[in-house]
Amino acid sequence: MIRLIKIKTGSAFWEIDGVILSFKRKKLIGDTLTGQLIEEYRELMLNESYRKNPLKICELDSVLGDIILLRIGAEVYHDPFLKMFAYYTERYVQEWCDAGKRFATNKTSMFPVFVYMFRNRLVDKVDSPVGILRNIPCDNQLFFNIYEQKFSAFWAKKIKRKVEEQEPLNDIKEQIGGLQTTESFCRLSIADATDYLQAMASNFTNERRIITVQSFYRSLLGSNLAMSREWFYPDFVRMADVVVQKEFTLQSREFIAENYQQLDVNSDKWALFYKHGPSLFTNTIDFTKIQSKSLQLEIKYFMKYRYYSISAKKDSVIHTLTDAVNLLTANNPSIHFFADVDAVDARSLYMGMERKYGQDSGGKSVSDIMRVFSALSVLMEYLMSDRRDDAMRSPKPHDNPFKRYKFHNSKDYKVRTPIIPEAVAEGIDSHLHELDNTQALLYRIFLNTGMRMKEVLFLETDCLEPSPYDDLVQLKYKPYKTLKARRKQGAPDYHRVLIFQSLADEITVQIRERAKLREEFNLPYIFVNQRPNFRAGMINMGNYVLVMNKLIKKHNLCDESGMLWHFTSKQQRKTLAVTLIENGGSVDELAYWLGHLGRSSASGYYAEVRQMKLAALNTAFYHEKFDLLLSGEQLAEYSEEERRLLYMDFRLDQRRVEFGFCLKKLADGGCTIRSSLFNCVNCKNLCTGRAYLPYWRELLIGQTFVIENLILSYSRANILDYEDFKEYKQALFLRSCYENVVKAIEKGAAQ
Repeated sequence: MIRLIKIKTGSAFWEIDGVILSFKRKKLIGDTLTGQLIEEYRELMLNESYRKNPLKICELDSVLGDIILLRIGAEVYHDPFLKMFAYYTERYVQEWCDAGKRFATNKTSMFPVFVYMFRNRLVDKVDSPVGILRNIPCDNQLFFNIYEQKFSAFWAKKIKRKVEEQEPLNDIKEQIGGLQTTESFCRLSIADATDYLQAMASNFTNERRIITVQSFYRSLLGSNLAMSREWFYPDFVRMADVVVQKEFTLQSREFIAENYQQLDVNSDKWALFYKHGPSLFTNTIDFTKIQSKSLQLEIKYFMKYRYYSISAKKDSVIHTLTDAVNLLTANNPSIHFFADVDAVDARSLYMGMERKYGQDSGGKSVSDIMRVFSALSVLMEYLMSDRRDDAMRSPKPHDNPFKRYKFHNSKDYKVRTPIIPEAVAEGIDSHLHELDNTQALLYRIFLNTGMRMKEVLFLETDCLEPSPYDDLVQLKYKPYKTLKARRKQGAPDYHRVLIFQSLADEITVQIRERAKLREEFNLPYIFVNQRPNFRAGMINMGNYVLVMNKLIKKHNLCDESGMLWHFTSKQQRKTLAVTLIENGGSVDELAYWLGHLGRSSASGYYAEVRQMKLAALNTAFYHEKFDLLLSGEQLAEYSEEERRLLYMDFRLDQRRVEFGFCLKKLADGGCTIRSSLFNCVNCKNLCTGRAYLPYWRELLIGQTFVIENLILSYSRANILDYEDFKEYKQALFLRSCYENVVKAIEKGAAQ
């Protein structure tokens, strides 16, 4: 029963089926019509007639308003009202989806449902009666639960269809966000959800793509996904992690085993996989950059042979061959097969590469040409040999023109690794505490052992062994660069060097801290690493070099010339070698310490040190000691020992002449120009300096006066063509010599 009980100060008190409610009186429509509309609202809910006429409630709301309808429904007809709210929620979600609406955030809101139910409008901004819910005794969470249940159920059906058809969920994610999508996905049965994730992960393996958590998420939820695990439903994250790890384990085994299937000469790209610690990497060999299809085919057969005879791991010869082959065909378009290449083509390639790489690249141009000709020579040898594939139909070369090019003293063309200046080394040591413990430990290992990058990276847990010396420990490692040669010579795989106990203690801490990670991936290496939310892998040595250079830049650590130092890991090995030599280490000791199998490499270090010492006795040295000017050409003829003897002669004044000092070697005999007109002035052996500058200026002024008198004498005698006179030319030459000496001394003094 619905009846008006009383009216009090603008409020009307209504009894509605035994419940008394008070709300603002509707004077404009009158109490009778208000009662009729409440009755209609009652019948609408109890009979569920809103299903046939869903817009009827909007008509009632336009007269009675949101507050009256909400209070009557929530306080008098609680269950029917919740049922009606659930019905309109379903309609709202469907219409919201059909309209292509999207959430601005991962959070959903039930309030737009009230706007849709009472006013039949979809809203982007929430202008719904939020405050109304505070005025009813009903628990607001009931509405939230209904909305969440209907919303998730609707999208779960859509997701289920996607799952059944094994399609990605990116379009759903675009509408409702990553959190709601993954939460609705988890409403599926565990079996269905797991099977779908496994099927989507298998696509990576079928396409020979390395799977990662991030790439997997993007394959499911969209390529423009900003990866963050916190944005997804936790159960989804756990399931995805398990599936991805399982698929990656499968890939690590199958991809490498199936590498041979990639070696198809009809394919233009080969994706070859290899392991690096716990990580899986791809070496992509791209033949499309080779312009000649026939040459491309021959190179494919060659690379196929290299894979079986050498390794697929980081074989970069294709990059060397590509530019060279394209340059060959550009110089001679008639080359269709390598059998067409002759000595003229090889010479043309050599000259073309010289022009391409330039002459001012500090030796790099020669090294590049050497590498190219070496690769081409090996390729030609393969094509000429019985090892070539029987399926090849290209003509067999009868000559290898690239083999004729011999590069003698090739080591001299390599850019030498510099040693770390003392000032830079001291600066790094003083700021090493700013690095994290692992980076600082890497620096100390490199500094104290001279090990190569790979040797440090793959140190194993049993790398520390006792030694017979106090406070010293043996560090055991594999010298990978010379491992094959060591095995051929019967040497053991492991090499050992001595380190201080303090460094060994730091390594022990590193071993202990990463014990669980090594156990999880069954790896023996002490530098296995795993960043949060990333797959485990070996420490990135490129990042180590980057960190060191950032430290150098931060503190402006410069060499003697004031240039900011550029750090590389090889510099530490070189610096250690030079330090050992300067402290009296023998060639054999140096060879053992650096893990060399012979004396030749160690001897090379000694030769460099000798050159460094010789460079120390340069023109700047003599300028500083004696204030004398020497050119590099003057000192080039002197060995290190001869320069030391020259220094002693200068100190004892045994080479002094009237213009400075004489550099003539005693073994060359006496002076041959002492009786000439110019004496030492124009002699290449003259070494003069700033102390003699006034004398040289006086000579220059006097010689200028001589020339002026000669010209005056010629003028008085009416002689106009005196330029070819011998005495005039000698006078000019002598003045030029004086002038050059004065300029050289003044320039040297200014520096």
